[in-house]
Amino acid sequence: MDKSYLKVILFGLAGFIVLIVGGYYLIGCNIFQTAPTPTVSKITIWGVNDEPEAYTNAIAEFKKIHKNVKDIEYVKLPCKENECLDYIREVTQGLASGNGPDIFMVNNTWIPSQKDKMLTLDAVNAELEKSKQNKVPLNIRTFGDTFVPVAKKDFVFKDNDGLEKIYAVPLYNDNLAVFYNRDFFNLVGLTPPPKNWTWQQFNSYSASFESYASKMAKIDSTGNILRAGAAIGYGSNVNRSPDILATLMMQMGSPIVNNDFEAVFDSRIASSDGNYFSPGEYALSFFTKFSDRNQSAYTWNPSQWQSIDAFTAGKVGMMIHYSYQIKNIQDKAPNLNMGIAYLPRIKEDITKPMNLASYWGLAVSRKDVIDQKAIECWNFLEFLTEQPQADVYAQKTGRVSARLDLINKQKDDPWLGVFADQALYSTSYLQADNARNDKILEDAINSIVDRRVTPAEAASNASQQMSQEGSVLNQKLKGNLGL
Repeated sequence: MDKSYLKVILFGLAGFIVLIVGGYYLIGCNIFQTAPTPTVSKITIWGVNDEPEAYTNAIAEFKKIHKNVKDIEYVKLPCKENECLDYIREVTQGLASGNGPDIFMVNNTWIPSQKDKMLTLDAVNAELEKSKQNKVPLNIRTFGDTFVPVAKKDFVFKDNDGLEKIYAVPLYNDNLAVFYNRDFFNLVGLTPPPKNWTWQQFNSYSASFESYASKMAKIDSTGNILRAGAAIGYGSNVNRSPDILATLMMQMGSPIVNNDFEAVFDSRIASSDGNYFSPGEYALSFFTKFSDRNQSAYTWNPSQWQSIDAFTAGKVGMMIHYSYQIKNIQDKAPNLNMGIAYLPRIKEDITKPMNLASYWGLAVSRKDVIDQKAIECWNFLEFLTEQPQADVYAQKTGRVSARLDLINKQKDDPWLGVFADQALYSTSYLQADNARNDKILEDAINSIVDRRVTPAEAASNASQQMSQEGSVLNQKLKGNLGL
């Protein structure tokens, strides 16, 4: 072999060895390694109602995977005012001062009015994609496949650019059902209501809320209510009366407001028989008939106790409320023989039943710069709502899960089963200010009973007030107000 050729081979081999050894040396010195994920010292979560124990397991498991996150703290804040106005005021002030939460709990009606405080998942994933990092494994398609339909309606919002964005994730679902006193049912010979029972009696063999209330009501010769059949008919002493009224309107075909937050429940629509009617007027008329002494349905009036107190004290046969009242009632009246029935429908054969959803979720606080903390906040929300963690949360809180796969398991629960089944068709309506809307609808009910305002006038007045509230927010969302 030619000596010069041999030298070339030897030099080449030596160079190769140098490259290999040098490469290992450089790797050992971390020169070619990816920069470590920035450390997040603490993530703070603010919420209401939930105790810290509801999140203990999820926090511990998350930190095992995301070792750069050193601490996650959940802080429970008070909710003493109507619709937790004190809480959202605290959140607003905290964020403005720079001492607010990284993640905060939001009511399902708050996205339109509070979204300027929230960082969307889409913004975080866009930033991660730009820097060629793995995105948070949740998008609008998987969101819709994972959670009950109303969650997407409430927490995925279309912005002015026409694109839908994920603003929050749901923690659970709640909806309205009928709580009833089994002993009162037995006393007057009533059987537990069927799933498809109705508000009004349509024939002699069907079950209706109105007929059940009338059979349980006990009224003396002077009109005094000795035992109320159902807690319905007035606003101030019927807890969640605005929600019951809104549900009646929606069951009658009204969306309550349009996409511009303009109230439409007093508009006339066509019924199945071709006649036109106002859902707002009709719902108010039906609701208040139970406090009208001239009606056979008379069973309630303004002098009755607050509905929850009356039910726990055994003074009323039925009450409409959310599942979170189950534990409250059991704690107040452990010996009360209570049952849970489906919320009545407008008609027995209706193919699409409807119920009002009321629940809370979690959102990430908005920031000028999307840093590692913001990314880890959204990582945590996605992790928290995965099946294992969501299952633990549901068990610890005693709530109906927002996940479709867990709801199927909860349908057999003796207390939550009805609410779990109804979660699949629970819905909501756009609200500019849920606390203000509650007051408007409650006042509409009271005006009929107290001042003899007609249902048509009450509906019209309420519609105008709700539209005024919505107009301000609609202009703000469209950028026409300097707010």
